[in-house]
Amino acid sequence: MNKGMTFMVAVLLVVSSSGLIQGQERQIYKTVDEDGSVIFTDMPPDVDAQPMDLPEISVIETNYSSAPKAAAGEDGAAAEDNVVNPRELRRMYRDFTIYSPAPEEAFWGTENTVLVSWGSRTPMQPGLTAQLVVNGEAQDVAPQGTTALVLDRGEHTVQAMLRDPRGRRLVSTDSVTFFVKQNSVNFNRPAVSPN
Repeated sequence: MNKGMTFMVAVLLVVSSSGLIQGQERQIYKTVDEDGSVIFTDMPPDVDAQPMDLPEISVIETNYSSAPKAAAGEDGAAAEDNVVNPRELRRMYRDFTIYSPAPEEAFWGTENTVLVSWGSRTPMQPGLTAQLVVNGEAQDVAPQGTTALVLDRGEHTVQAMLRDPRGRRLVSTDSVTFFVKQNSVNFNRPAVSPN
């Protein structure tokens, strides 16, 4: 059966079912025009036209149900009537980022302590969690916040990931590279005066 014929059969079924829904049985007529196009209509093309015999519409019952409802809380109301799906959460938190440190930032004289801040301008939904990945090692953190890291001198990377209540990753920040530097013991050393 070609695509045009399939479409016409679908139209035919819709037209016939709409008549049944309205409580009327409609008659469907099939005609072929001079170009060979098949036309289905509910209007008789001429006085001698005979309606088509259409098969009954079949309805298949399924056991499929919608998403499970949230459990009722102490006040009898549903705990979460409007659970946000992961796609919507990704859209809501697409601005999730690392605020500090800035890419390629160098930290001098901080006693090897670096403050890392991450989050989103959108308030965090309940149940969200995050991970901070520092130099490839993940640690669980709040979905938004600041923490102090004590790191050795050198190059470091940090990335943050926001996770939904089931632990699935929603969004990740870009990896930020930064540097912890220390002053040399010879830096600003007093000059030796000649005798």
